[in-house]
Amino acid sequence: MAWPRARALRARTLAIWLVLVSVAIGTVAAPAARAGWSTPFQFAKPGSLDTIPVGLAFSPQGAAAAAFGVENVDSPAISSAFVNFRSPGGAVGAPRQVPGTQQVLGLAFDGPSLELLTADSPTDLACCSEAQAVRVSGVGAFARPHTLVSNLDGASLGQLVTLADGQMVAALASTNGVWAAQSVSGDRFAGVHRLTVSSDMPESLVATSLGGEKSIVAWTTGSGAAGEASPRSIYAAIGSRLSAPRRSRALVTLPATRRIDELAVAARGSMPTLAWIQSWFDSHGNYHAQAEAADISSRPRVRALSPAGQIASGLVLAGDGHGDQAVAWKICLSDGSCTLHVSARAATGIFSQPVSLGSIDPSQTPSLSVAPNGEALLGWVRLGHPVAAVSQPASARFGPTQVLSPTIYALDLAVSFGPKREGLAAWTQGTLAPSVVAAAYVG
Repeated sequence: MAWPRARALRARTLAIWLVLVSVAIGTVAAPAARAGWSTPFQFAKPGSLDTIPVGLAFSPQGAAAAAFGVENVDSPAISSAFVNFRSPGGAVGAPRQVPGTQQVLGLAFDGPSLELLTADSPTDLACCSEAQAVRVSGVGAFARPHTLVSNLDGASLGQLVTLADGQMVAALASTNGVWAAQSVSGDRFAGVHRLTVSSDMPESLVATSLGGEKSIVAWTTGSGAAGEASPRSIYAAIGSRLSAPRRSRALVTLPATRRIDELAVAARGSMPTLAWIQSWFDSHGNYHAQAEAADISSRPRVRALSPAGQIASGLVLAGDGHGDQAVAWKICLSDGSCTLHVSARAATGIFSQPVSLGSIDPSQTPSLSVAPNGEALLGWVRLGHPVAAVSQPASARFGPTQVLSPTIYALDLAVSFGPKREGLAAWTQGTLAPSVVAAAYVG
């Protein structure tokens, strides 16, 4: 009889068919590559001078730039600025020295080209006395610098903000004023506007896009007689497509017994959100420092993010184009230990109850970036290790903390999300021979 052989043949055929189907299903349903961090790589090899903390920027195409400086702490006039690029595919070039520059104050991409906000001083003088805008082409060529401000006074702050139409806003601050300018074409900026009066002594500066062609520049300053160095007011100026920010007004003013120590800004649609650290001494002489935030509308409402009985510092705030936001700060105790706290909210919600992500080195400040889908990337230094965590979209629920390098000599960690859920963390590594090291994140 032939039927046993036929049945065996059918069984073998069925087994082969099941194997093929299972392979096909496995091929179709195979999970995507898991999110995670790359092994560390160098933006700059170890050197003999101290490193000025790194700044990061992403292009719309996914290229990244890192800007940093080196300085002789015994002779601050001996300092230079550098920039390096990482391609969308992960290739890292060699650092390029920015001509005639001691520091890079801010950086942002305008399409494939990188714009730098730089500062310099005459030979043998510490930075900064002059600020310039310098464009770097996609192949690393530096354009002729364009001077923005030539009367800076000492240590300076700066930020570059890219608007929806490709224009850029440059914001600058030093102890003698705050200025803003808006690009017109190429690396040229329109007339620079001074936003402060001569009696103001600014201490902080922040700027961001408010969607479309609007922007905001905000800063803290004292009020009253010239020379007052206890800022208790937040001023801001709003810009549009036709003009850089130029008309300033006070948004927040604290009582005379309190001061604003830190300031951050993020967009919530077309409305800015400001966050700051308010500090004071109570009647018993106890020091307090509280993290607070407010959406700046016709009737702003201030929300305390941390309890008044704690000492908060290291405040950072970030958001995406939809209004999702995250804010983080550290709380330090009298024994010198510090813990990192974070809160988040969706575009239509309120800030969540803060959660702690563990310890952070007392001398370090966290860094925060929010991706286009609302995920938050938070980086900090713990026991000298560079560490990072990523949240769910618009949520303070973070995944496990990732140690990015076995080093115990990390400092000044910075993070940034790119346009396609790729991210970077970069930090200074080492003491006697510091380098600039980074790790890449794929979501």
